[in-house]
Amino acid sequence: MPGSPRLIVSSPSALSSGVYDETPDDKALEPIGGVVKLVRESPRRVGRYELTLEDDRNFLVDVDTLAALGATRTGVVLDATAVGVLMRVSRVIAVVDRALATLARGRRTRRELEVRLRRREAEPAIIAAALDRLEASGVLSDIDVARAEAVSRLRRGEAPARVKQTLRHKGIPGREADEAVVAAIEENGFDELASCLAVAQKRSRSLASLRPEVARRRLVGFLQRRGFSGSVIRTVLDEIKRERHAP
Repeated sequence: MPGSPRLIVSSPSALSSGVYDETPDDKALEPIGGVVKLVRESPRRVGRYELTLEDDRNFLVDVDTLAALGATRTGVVLDATAVGVLMRVSRVIAVVDRALATLARGRRTRRELEVRLRRREAEPAIIAAALDRLEASGVLSDIDVARAEAVSRLRRGEAPARVKQTLRHKGIPGREADEAVVAAIEENGFDELASCLAVAQKRSRSLASLRPEVARRRLVGFLQRRGFSGSVIRTVLDEIKRERHAP
């Protein structure tokens, strides 16, 4: 935004996600002041702005950060504190963009995203700030993921117990996982016995070439991994046996 007037905000707290929080990494980098050489909207990333200082240091930040620092035009002098903010925000923005790219490929919980982001960002505080931004904007929601996963997995023939276990493994707390499964059952309906029978019938066809005792053992193991209870599995096995011997 070259040539635009200097923007003034009432408080540095206008920066989102605690960008003024000092971290050990900020201290280690020892930012120094500089003069704005160029400010322009990124041609490749919507909503991002490229800021270059006269010593050719580059930062990719958001418009709120530029406004809060008054770094909206060339020639603006930034002190070391302001440059430190640019350094931190640009790191957070980079993590946010990587997280968005991951979410575009499929739903993820906060924990799952955090694990992926650690591969390229070592500082937990930067990752936390990025994920906080995504949660605040509604882009990242463990509750939404839990509900969507519960509906999808129940439809695929997984038992409620298995679905709850999967959700907890994804980082959903036990209570929220239970509520998501209950809501999915109430909204879409779920008959555990009928679901187990449908899954067992389909699986047993692929085991037809095996000896009966081997096929039975593998089918039981398969149904157990799906989370069905022992009583339901026994009932289903009896039904499949009757079907095979029916005239």
